[in-house]
Amino acid sequence: MMAVELEQISTKDRHDIDRQVERILQHPLFHQSKRLPIFLRYIVDTSLNQGGQGSTKERTVGIEVFGRKPDYDNNSDPIVRVTATELRKKLAQYYYEDGHSDEIRIELPPGSYLPRFRRSLKEDAEVADQAQSLESALPEIVVTTEEIPLDAVVENTPEPQAPSSRRAMPWPLIAGVLCALLVVAAGFLIQRIWKQPRSPLDKFWSQLAVNSERVFIVMPVIGSDNIKEAETQRRSVSVSPNLSLEDTDIAARVAGQLERHEGHFQFVSSSEVALDRLQTEPSVLIGALDNAWTMRLTRDLPFVFDEAPDHRTGRIIDTSSGGTKSWTVDIDMPNKRISRDYGIVARYTSRLTGEPVVVVAGISSQGTQAAGKLLTSPEFESIRTISEKGKNFEVVIETEAIDGHGAPPQIVASKTW
Repeated sequence: MMAVELEQISTKDRHDIDRQVERILQHPLFHQSKRLPIFLRYIVDTSLNQGGQGSTKERTVGIEVFGRKPDYDNNSDPIVRVTATELRKKLAQYYYEDGHSDEIRIELPPGSYLPRFRRSLKEDAEVADQAQSLESALPEIVVTTEEIPLDAVVENTPEPQAPSSRRAMPWPLIAGVLCALLVVAAGFLIQRIWKQPRSPLDKFWSQLAVNSERVFIVMPVIGSDNIKEAETQRRSVSVSPNLSLEDTDIAARVAGQLERHEGHFQFVSSSEVALDRLQTEPSVLIGALDNAWTMRLTRDLPFVFDEAPDHRTGRIIDTSSGGTKSWTVDIDMPNKRISRDYGIVARYTSRLTGEPVVVVAGISSQGTQAAGKLLTSPEFESIRTISEKGKNFEVVIETEAIDGHGAPPQIVASKTW
């Protein structure tokens, strides 16, 4: 897949992108949503009109697309972020299906409201374009048709000479030049296809992306028992109304890493995905106490999550200590009053599913935030050595929580096997 830079988009490219938008919106994935069509058309038109040089703010989208007042609070009304997250999920599902690989890809990078466009080009066409552009840069191949007076030729030619090389380049030489151009272009394509990861973080996610057809990103469900089914059906937001923004942000970061390495992914709810599906593909588990699959698939690990029967405390237990060593958080208090949280970052092959599993989870949301940043930012360097020791590893992290946000994590325990 070759990226089409916005400043290089031609009138034909724009026409093709507009047609692709309509093709996408005709798919059943988008039929039942009222917000996704208008949101997608708006961000595509804005991106094309700005030539990829401007920016689109969340508040501007909220006002112009969803009719919010200019002074609306986008923290308490996260409609733009929620819709963007749902669009990323739907687009990933659309392009995952057979028959869409040669279409223009419309992608919305995490944290941005300006989409990017990628066009699938056949290798021979790409090579021909490069050869043609390089060939046109060789002045010796150009044959002039300008008429020159005969007397001028005689005057400037003191004695008979071999035919001028300006007349035309010998065909064997032309063929040799073109062959060299083709070799260079082919080498360029091979380099793109086999390009190695640039960092340990790239290597971590590329291994998960390239070795599977898709990756399940398993999301937690928070407080679902407190919301009536009828109320849920009346909501027009396409994602679960019980999903925390922190978990959504981490899931978007993970999706961005997979997308960066051309990996396919699918968001699934922990309350809906079945074991037989998790036994077919790798999974990334977001959150712990509110994610049933995190609690189930980590039971055999060196460090496990545990919640008190009264639901007032959560902890991570070091199983090698027989339960005497643990890290505990009072989850009964308001989230912003939690001053210290703990989490787990892990990669292993699950005995229950037989597939690779990545865990990004905290006892509360601050721990999940810290764990997510550890696996989606340069902070990964702090666990690089641990991740390279064995195929399976598990790390317990500690983070200071300030106003509901986790600070950079510290490693307090680790195991590899």
